Amino acid sequence: MRTPMADIAENALQLGHPPTDRGAARHLAIPADTVIVADVWISRDLGFVLLLHRRDDGLIAEELYYSVRRADGDWECPDHLSGGIVGTELGTSAMVEDALAGASMSVVAESESLVHTGCGPDGDEGELVHTWELLVSGGADLIEIEYLSPAASGTPAISRRAVAGPLMLLVLLPGERARVSAMRRENSSFTQLGNVLDLHNPE
Repeated sequence: MRTPMADIAENALQLGHPPTDRGAARHLAIPADTVIVADVWISRDLGFVLLLHRRDDGLIAEELYYSVRRADGDWECPDHLSGGIVGTELGTSAMVEDALAGASMSVVAESESLVHTGCGPDGDEGELVHTWELLVSGGADLIEIEYLSPAASGTPAISRRAVAGPLMLLVLLPGERARVSAMRRENSSFTQLGNVLDLHNPE
């Protein structure tokens, strides 16, 4: 059964990015009765969408959705994978930096889900994908992902994603390992900011 949140997630996947550019704001103001697309992660024909909304008790909650792209290029109706309380306010840049406590980024949530990827050894049985939600400083222009595992040999060794808000997704398939850095753009070069995260999805 389709839900309004699934429709929002599907629209974000069709766009390939959050529908609203919050790159300049560096925060996520979340009014009541509003669902915000925090980030979209697409790798080949797999797509993940992180949605945020404010609960009746005033706390911010996150919902993670997943879909696969059909042969015609459209996405299947997204499935809900997980949800929970974010645990920090994101309404102003100062709130984000306070939560980071001097770090350039940190893991605020992680989860593991069995999903059909189309590339697992067991066919339709699915694979355990690992998902991290990263809180990123407003001083970062992008995050750099260095893939270290043989499982990622078919993808570029280095991937860069522009920061369009304080919460960003990172998804790894079984056996994949990545080193993640927050980066600041300075003319034609990049400078690493603060700490580095080493993330790994075991076989």
